[in-house]
Order: sequence, then structure tokens, then C-alpha cells
Amino acid sequence: MSDLWKRVGVALWGVPLLVFLIYQGGVYLLALVTILNAMALWEFYSMQEAKEIHPYKLPAVVVSTALMLIGSWWPEYWLPLILLSLLLFFLIFLREQKGEPFQNIAFTLAGLVYISLFLYTLLHLASSITEWWPEITTNTVHASGRLILTTIAAIWICDTAAYFGGKHFGKHKLAPAISPKKTIEGGISGLLFATLAFVGFGALFIPQLPLWAAVTCGLLVGVFGQLGDLVESRFKRNAGVKDSSNLLPGHGGILDRFDSLIFVSPFLWVFFYAVSKWS
Repeated sequence: MSDLWKRVGVALWGVPLLVFLIYQGGVYLLALVTILNAMALWEFYSMQEAKEIHPYKLPAVVVSTALMLIGSWWPEYWLPLILLSLLLFFLIFLREQKGEPFQNIAFTLAGLVYISLFLYTLLHLASSITEWWPEITTNTVHASGRLILTTIAAIWICDTAAYFGGKHFGKHKLAPAISPKKTIEGGISGLLFATLAFVGFGALFIPQLPLWAAVTCGLLVGVFGQLGDLVESRFKRNAGVKDSSNLLPGHGGILDRFDSLIFVSPFLWVFFYAVSKWS
């Protein structure tokens, strides 16, 4: 019960704050995603230290923060900054350091791709959706915020449905070597309810979004949201830790709470980008 109350306590202040910042969009969303990126990246790198792997934590967090801000405000400088950042990491790679240098730089770059690049696609989608698909944003205030909130709602419902579906109907293990409690039946339940949730919340918050698009987005959430959870579980199992951190009492760390959103983001970005090119 104490763990339950911790989870409820965090949710009581965390959920309203999250909804407000996402709904407002713009600089509020940029600040939120930049902070989440830095914290999730720090957790990801800290996990690896249990295996004597020492990613370049501070330089990577600074670089990723700069990439978030410059990519949002001055996108024409984004690629040059990436090239300079790679040069910086390879210079650090040449220095004397703890652990195996190749593993250190490999996990540094893996974290930047897995967390920072994926989260950046969420920012880019939010800033581009009005241009890419004006038909669904016309007369819709804060359309990008509504889209992201619909995605998060579908992710949460997917997780809940997968848990209860697996608990009551689960017989076949989904990925026993990574997450022994997850089942195929639970995964199917999550996929189904993620799709229904996106259709339902989409009709409520983004009424111009066509049904076929809402179904597609729901399927993307149901598949890649659960895949993202498994990917993070693989990293945690490899590091020998239960949670990415204990920052959020009862919930684990930032990476634990947002692993599905991180992994879903680039696939939603691809979908809406493709629609903009085909329409």
C-alpha cells in the first residue's frame, strides 16, 4: 500500500504538470522534452556503470541539450553541430579513461540515438504538424499538444490493458529472457486497447483526424510502445538493475516512465511526414 500511495502522490502533481506543459506546446514543450531528455540520458548512462562501462555522461548531456535547442530554434545549424559533437566524442575516446574505450563511446552514441534523437522527432513533429497536415489542425487550438496527449493516453491505456490482459489471460510468454511476466495475450490486449484509445481520444481532442489515421497511430502506439518497453527492459537486465533510477517514488526513473513515448515518437514522425509527402 505504501508503494501505491507513492505512485498516487507522484501522479497527483506530475500528471497535471505534464498535461499543462504539453498542451501549451512551444517553449513549454521544448523545456519539458529537453529536461526529460537530459534526465533520461543521465539515467541510461548511470545504469551502464554497474557493468564497468563509463559513457561520457556530462559531455553527452550538454551536447544533447544543445542539439534539442538548436534543432528547434536554428535547424540550419543542426547538422554542423552533430559533426562537431562526433569530433568531440572521438577526441574523448582517444584520452585515458576508465573501462573499455570502445564500449564507452559505443554506449555514449547509443544513448544519444535511442533517447535524444528519438525525442527530438517528437519536438519536430509538434512543430511541423500544422504545416504537414493543415486539414486536421484547422480550428483546433493547440493541435500538436492534443496529438501528443492523445498518444500518451493511448500508451498508458496500452500498458494497463497489457498488464490486466496478461494477468487474466496470459499463457504464452512474449519475451521470457527480457521480461518474464509479459505475455503474448497481454501484448495483444495492449495493442487492441491502444488502437481503441487513440480512436476515442482522437475523436475527442482532434476531431478532424480521419479514422484510418487514428487507427494507424493507435497500432503504432500498440506495437512500438510495447517494443520500447522491452528495449528498455533489455538495457536494464543487461545492467542488472530493476529501475533506471529511484527519482520518482513508486514509478522508478524518468526512462521507466517515458520509454514507450521515446520509442513511439520516431514512428509517429515517419507516419505524419509520409502523409505530408503523399497528400
